[in-house]
Amino acid sequence: MAQTAATVTASPPPAGGSGPVRRRDRRQWLFWLAVAPALLIFGVFSLYPVAQVIYYSFTDYNGFTSGAEFIGLQNYLRAFTDEDLHEAIWHTVVYAFFYIIVQLIVAFLIAVLLGGRLLAGNLYRSIFFVPFIISPVAVVFAWSFMLDPNTGTINTMLRSVGLDFLAQDWLGNYDLALFAVIAIDLWRNLGFSIVIFLAGLGTIPEEVVEAARIDGASPWQTLMHITVPMMKPTIGLATVLAINGALRAFDTVFLLTQGGPGGQTELYMTRTFAEAFSYNQFGYAAALTVFVLVALIIIAGLQNRMNTSQSGSGK
Repeated sequence: MAQTAATVTASPPPAGGSGPVRRRDRRQWLFWLAVAPALLIFGVFSLYPVAQVIYYSFTDYNGFTSGAEFIGLQNYLRAFTDEDLHEAIWHTVVYAFFYIIVQLIVAFLIAVLLGGRLLAGNLYRSIFFVPFIISPVAVVFAWSFMLDPNTGTINTMLRSVGLDFLAQDWLGNYDLALFAVIAIDLWRNLGFSIVIFLAGLGTIPEEVVEAARIDGASPWQTLMHITVPMMKPTIGLATVLAINGALRAFDTVFLLTQGGPGGQTELYMTRTFAEAFSYNQFGYAAALTVFVLVALIIIAGLQNRMNTSQSGSGK
């Protein structure tokens, strides 16, 4: 019996490990098998193009010849001396001011009004959000007709009420073209910011607002001392998204003015596009794209950090 017990004790464990270990290994294997197609698609259509852009940013690649000579940081250094790019950056700053500051303030105030007991509030929410879901091509097509200097709806209405002196060539005027583009994008994207703020307003406990009213707080005091402080996470998220949108602004300018007249509506992304496909400076355009890529990564990091802090504060 002693020999039998010793033999049993000294016998090695079954090949392949214990049951729980084998099940855990199998689950891991099935997990990687399930996500492999998604990882493959992400690598081919996201990581590989990004790697190509970064590589070409260090070359003089023109988009046609198969060879590309390595030129180091010349493309990046060129960006600091390119006056046309600097003008496009200035236009982007002006665009960003209205797209971020003005749009968010107006959207917040509208959301506060719609969040109250406004008659037909749901109807107004839909009206504000509809432009955001319309195709950019359809938006530009409609506005190009309305802004036509001769037969456009806006100038026709101004002339019909005796305000002929206000009729303008909105897209051909050097001083007005950029602001016309900005107005179109504000009209189109305002509804998205309103929806974000409405979602944030919905998280404010009603009893807190009622308690402030009972204590004699005016609507303005309630807004500044209760609504705004409790809306800080939502305001931060909307700001990050607005910065992201301003930095990537492209479609309206490209479809409506192509940067004209005389480059007065040229933005950073339209300039990058022109460098690549109009002047065949793919290497330089790749370097400009890398700048945007770094900025977007930073913005994504800020957004993730705000989401994490918001989740932590909600616990």
